[in-house]
Order: sequence, then structure tokens, then C-alpha cells
Amino acid sequence: RRMIMEVVGQEAPLSKTDWPDFLRQHDMTFDELPRRWQEAPHFGNAMVGSMLYQADDTIRLQVFRADVHDHRDNTYGWTAYSRPRFQIGHFALHTVGKLSGCKWRKDLWNAELTGTIHTDQGEIRIRHFTHAEDMAIVTELAASHGEREFYWTWHPAEAKTTRGGYPTNESQIAGFAKRYGAHYADTLRVFTPNPAGRRETKGDVCVWIQDLLAGGQYATAWCERKQDSNRTHIVSIANSYPAATAAETAVSDVNRFAKLERSNWVETHRRWWHDYYPRSFVAIPDKGLESLYWQTIYRFGCTTRTGRCFVDTPGIWFQGKTWPYSATDWNIQSAHWPVYAANRLEQGQALVDRLHEQRDELIKAVRPVEWQQDSAYLPLAVAWDMRGSRTGDMRYYHLVGNLPWAMHNMWWQYRYSMDDAMLRDKIYPLLRRAINLYLHMIEEGEDGKLRLPPTFSPELGVFEDCNFDLALLRWGCHTLLKASRRLKIDDPLIPRWEAVVERLPNYPADEFGFRLGRDRTSSANHQHFSNLLMIYPLYLVNVDQEGTADVLRRSLKRALGTAGPGQRQAMVQAHAGPIATAIGLGDEALVSLKRLEGDLYPNGLWYDPPCIESSLSLANIIQNMLIQSWSDPAASESGPIRIFPAVPSTWKDVEFRD
Repeated sequence: RRMIMEVVGQEAPLSKTDWPDFLRQHDMTFDELPRRWQEAPHFGNAMVGSMLYQADDTIRLQVFRADVHDHRDNTYGWTAYSRPRFQIGHFALHTVGKLSGCKWRKDLWNAELTGTIHTDQGEIRIRHFTHAEDMAIVTELAASHGEREFYWTWHPAEAKTTRGGYPTNESQIAGFAKRYGAHYADTLRVFTPNPAGRRETKGDVCVWIQDLLAGGQYATAWCERKQDSNRTHIVSIANSYPAATAAETAVSDVNRFAKLERSNWVETHRRWWHDYYPRSFVAIPDKGLESLYWQTIYRFGCTTRTGRCFVDTPGIWFQGKTWPYSATDWNIQSAHWPVYAANRLEQGQALVDRLHEQRDELIKAVRPVEWQQDSAYLPLAVAWDMRGSRTGDMRYYHLVGNLPWAMHNMWWQYRYSMDDAMLRDKIYPLLRRAINLYLHMIEEGEDGKLRLPPTFSPELGVFEDCNFDLALLRWGCHTLLKASRRLKIDDPLIPRWEAVVERLPNYPADEFGFRLGRDRTSSANHQHFSNLLMIYPLYLVNVDQEGTADVLRRSLKRALGTAGPGQRQAMVQAHAGPIATAIGLGDEALVSLKRLEGDLYPNGLWYDPPCIESSLSLANIIQNMLIQSWSDPAASESGPIRIFPAVPSTWKDVEFRD
């Protein structure tokens, strides 16, 4: 079912939202103390963050900073070992009495936690927030008489990778080299720990300083201000590299924050959030999903924005374990999908800017080295500095599509903003380099087709005519042709791009829809639909084309049913759901959406350690049910805007605007 609308004359009046009242119905409330991070209320400002929950007999205030990572070179291995992201640590609130419960509300509109902590000796009123603009984590407490002797303690995390498997002696190096690359047999160093952290006192401010072996430092500073029975705990976390100035910054910030007039400072925090939410509005009849939608929009405000961090694999609330890095073969791309239609381009700009700012690292990552003259490459695992190389982890040497896929996010950022300066300066040059890597690889086959050598489909393996790369290469050439026309650039590579579009082989398909490659069908039990990028998000094969309905439906049927034993349901549905919406199948999309919802933790986060992209992707499915804006990549003109293209049959009352 498709609805085509023509709007003539004046805009129709839209209902006015009472934002505090509307968002209040979607607040998280707690009648019992959360007992683990998977239940905890969480806060952030796209650089520092916090969460609160009970741990043993204390209230744990876990704190985070998203850009803190090591800076070693590749003699310490690939990113998980040489430049892993670090956990910061936590504060423990020790009460006088035994914890017995709480009455908490995570207030979305004001981005703060309010309520009371109950013990057998009394109660403590609490207000907690991570300041929207300043690097401050604030906890205001006011205790009844029996609880006035509560106190805080600090517990730092060790500055080391949370991923196991690094050699601790010479005899283990051969095993590491066998797994990750033979070159490590001669270059890898035995693990050397970072220096021990140290605690210092600067006036009435305490600071934990962590110097790093490779240079730089990060530091956590805190103080407590008392006024009558009220006590305010202020934390700031700073990071510096290569200079060792983080401690000075953190202490200075805490002193400054402690002196600010409290009500005005809180109002500055609230104003940011009050400006943020109304940029777009969505209301759907399933109130459970509607609440998750708005909690997801809240999490975007916490995890990314212009001038700060993009959304990495765990999001700002890093819990350690297996993935102390940003994964670029699905995670960062899908994590940003919901920002574009939602009119929240500030939450997409950080990824664009970081890839542009670190483009020299993406060039140095190219192998063979001689291709660096015109190409760029994005390793699977990167830190904030984007350093790495194609040979860093040889398991993925043939995985060459990460940067082209990330460029699709950059292209959407452009299409929703029509910022031609960004297209000219940041997107076009880097996309050109990303596609040039493919151009170095293609050869003419006996059938006259241009063929890539076998390449790696994420999490699945190496295949001939790999659909993942065929789709990205074709999309990249289409997009470069469109961009060169838009920018009026007479690029010498235009004939080459046109030839690729015309002469690439068709996408291999069978009775289960699009295959992984010419030599492998899609798996009945996998979680990564890189073989279906031509359907979503690239729309290279779409419902406007004749003769596509059957292969689209076969591919969707395979995708919806692939989350078998041991597979991660939310990750499967994060891509299967949008595929259903792209085909216009709202009821199937709702099935996918409910499966995703059912796999989330009580606080809306997902997986251990957290992988935030599948949690955030819930919003993307809902948006694509309501509005889609895409065109056939081969078309010279933009396509229609599709209103309610995949609304489930049970949803009778739906509203969105902006």
C-alpha cells in the first residue's frame, strides 16, 4: 500500500505538544533499586556519562569518558590491545543504614534522576545529572537525621585492555601471530602495563591521575560541597594526549563548577535538553514502543553531537569486556541511522567530522602502501584516533567495505542538509578515495564483466562476487557521479565510474533471496545482513523497479527468521526491520520491531558488553514505517517522499512532524 500526497496552499495546523507532560509518561521509574548496569538509569553529554545502581551494600555511581583510550603503536597489536578504550571507575555511596529500596524517576525532559534512597535508618533525597554542556557529573543529596553520616569512596579501574588474549610472555607471541598476523611473530612486544594511577589533593579537590606509557594522561577530579544538610558531589573527567595536562584541567573544572550559581547552571543544562527534544515529534498507538522511541532519542542526546563523540560500539556507557573499540563493519553505521529523518543532524555530524579530520590516518591504513596515493581504508576496529591498517588484524584483510559503508552515512548527512560545502570538502574527496581502493582491485572477467577478487562479508567470510562489496561499489560510483554533477566537477574518473555501474555483475541470488556471494547462499542462522545492503540502506534494489518483488520478499523471509540459538535477536532485527519497511510490509516490520524490543535489557540497553547500535536502531524502524525519502540511485532526479509507507495494519492513530 502506498499513499501519495500533494500538499497545496497553507500548511495544515498540527497539534501543539506539551513537552514536559508528553515526555513524563515515558520516564523510567524505579520502586526498587536497580541491581546491575543493565537496569540502571544512565546519563551523558556525548563526552562524559554516568549511571547509578546498587552494588553490594552501596549505591554505585559509575562514570565514563568516551575518548579515553591508550595510544600505543602496532608493536602492541591491533586496536583492542594497542589503543583500547579504558573504563574510568566508580564512586560508592556508603549509607549509614542498610539499603532497603528507592523511589526514583529518570526525568527525560530535564535529563536528571530525582527521588529518594531508603534505608533502615532513614532516607536520602537525590538529584543526579550529567551536565549537558560542561564536563560535570553532579549528585545532590539531602539526608534525614539518621543518614547524615553517609560518605563517598572512589574506586578507579585499571588502565588496561578488557579484551583477553594478549601475550604476557615470549612463548605466547607465536599463538597471537598465528591468530592475528604472521608479522607479529617478529614485532609484537610482551605486555607492559601502564604506570599505576595515583591520588592527589589540590585544595579541597581530589584527583585520580592516570599517566600512560605511550604519553598523555586522563584524570578524574571530584569534590563535595556542603550546605546545611545538603551535599553536592561534583565529578569531572579530563583527557589529554600527547600532553599530560588532564589532571590540571579536571581540577580546574571542578573548582569552576563548584563556584557557579547553582540554579542558573542547572537551567543551562535543562535548556539544552528542552531545545533538543522538540526538533521532531512522533506518537504511535503502542505506548511501550513509543516510550522506547523517546528513551532512544534521549540516548542519542547523551551519546553524540557536533564537536564531541560519535556513537561507538558500546556507546558512552562502556562496560569493558570484548569490544573496547569502535567496530566499523556495522556498528557505527547502523547506530547513526535514526538521526537523519528525526531532524537531529547534530547527532550525525560528529561521525562526518571525525572521518574527515582523521582522513590522513585512513590513507595511511591502506595496503599495499603504493595505493595510498589515491585511496583510503577504514579498519574494522578503531579508537577515537582512527589509527590502524589493513594488516593490523589479518583475519579481516579482505574486509574492504567499511569505509564505503560509513560514507553512506556521510552521504545521508548531506542529503538531509544539502550542505554543498560539506559535500565538496569532506564527503566527495573521501568517498573518491574509498572507491579507488575497489578500482585497484577489479579486473575484467572472461564474460566482460568487471569483477572483484573474493572479499570479506562482515562476520560471514570471504566470497566470490560478494554482495556486500558489489552493492557498496555500485552505490559509491552512482553517488560519485551524482556528486560530481551537483558540484560541477569534471572528474577524470567519471568514465571509470560509469563503466563500473554498467559492467558489474548482477547480485547473486537463489531461492532464499540474495546470497552472500556467488559461491555461498545466505545462512539460515546468522546475524549480519551485509549481503542485503542493496535493499537497505542503499535501495539499489527497490519496490519501484519491475521484477524485484519476489527477490525482495525471499530475502526478507530469510532475514526475519535467522535469529536462531546463540544469535543476537536485536542485532538481526535492527536490519531485518528496515528491510521490511523498505518493501512496504508494515506488519512484518512490526513483528521485527517487537522481537527487537523483547531482546533489550530493562533500561533499554542491549548485550553484555553493551552494543548500543541495536538499541538505537529501534527508532530507525519506527521512522521508516512513517516516512521514507529515497530514490533509485541510478535516477538523475530525487524520488518522492513516501508518507506512511509501512504502517502496521493495527496502528490506526499515528502522528509525526518535523
